[in-house]
Order: sequence, then C-alpha cells, then structure tokens
Amino acid sequence: MKKVPKYTDEEMIKGLISKDEDILKAYYSSFYRGIRHFVLSNSGGDADARDLFQDAILVLFQKARGPAFALTCSLSTYLFSISRYLWIKELSRRRFLCVSEANDEYVDEDKDIDEIVAHNERMDIYRRYFEKLSLACQRVLRYFLEGMSISEITHRMGYKSDQHTKNRRYRCKLSLIRQIQSTYGIVTLYGENKAD
Repeated sequence: MKKVPKYTDEEMIKGLISKDEDILKAYYSSFYRGIRHFVLSNSGGDADARDLFQDAILVLFQKARGPAFALTCSLSTYLFSISRYLWIKELSRRRFLCVSEANDEYVDEDKDIDEIVAHNERMDIYRRYFEKLSLACQRVLRYFLEGMSISEITHRMGYKSDQHTKNRRYRCKLSLIRQIQSTYGIVTLYGENKAD
C-alpha cells in the first residue's frame, strides 16, 4: 500500500480548494477513520459515515473558499467539529438524541454551516427534479441561469419569437416548482417567491 505523505494544515486547505487529487486522498487517509468511528459509535453505519464525510469535506471546501476563513484550531479538530455538527443534525432528524463524545476537543458550531448545509440540500433537490424535466426545458433553464438574454436563448433553441421563449421558460420553471412542491411543499426557486 502506498503511503500518503504528511501535509501541513495549510497545504491541506490549499489542496482542497484547488481540488488536488493527492491532497483529497490525504483527507481520507488522515481523517476518515476517526469520523467513521464517531458515526459508528453513534447509531450510524458505514454508508452514513461515507456520506457524512463527503458532506463535511464539501462544507469545509465552501467555507475555505470564503474570504474570512481562518483556522483557529487544527484542521483535524475543525473537520471533526463540522462532522459532529452534521451528524447531530442528522440524528435529530432521525429522532436519536444521545450522541457520545468521541472527542472532547471540537469547535463550536458556526451558524453559517447551517446555511451551507441548507443551500446544499436545496441544490440537491433542485438538481434531482431538474433532471426529470424534458431536455428542452433543461436547456432553456440552464441558458437562463447562465445569464443568456431571451434573444440569445430564442436563437439557440430555434424558437420563432422572444415571447415564445419567455412562455417556455415560465412553463419550465413552473413545472420544476410544481414537482418540488408536490414532494416538499412550498419552495422558492432562485431566490424568488413565485413562478416567474
């Protein structure tokens, strides 16, 4: 088995931001076992541990890209704190309330972790239902999200008029919203409170 080199916390953060493959492997070899042990000790299974670890890495990645990010503890402690926080939230969703402390050293949960997790969950829902739309609807909405003008979308899609494109975009968004609402209730899409 190939030994993974030891990196400093700063190198690990920079490598995560740049999506360096060797650094990403180092995250797994350095931190996964401890987080897995914590999850298994607290009503979770192997699949839960894998999912939680990936979610924690994603939260760390998003936080690390922020201009105000600064580690005030070791990376190990910080990543464990994120994982612990996410797992407690998951257990509370599952109605388990008792979590044993696998590590007394952790950072207080940041409120922005909640925002990141909520955003990631919304995006997963949108992505899942977006993929159920027709390919034409997916293309129209993707072009719209990329900031293309109605005229550009009309030309790319081969539609006859800008009004047809606007109508199509409206129907596609409405279809996406209705699909999500049928499962999750009232939602907003792209920061809006209505379908257009």
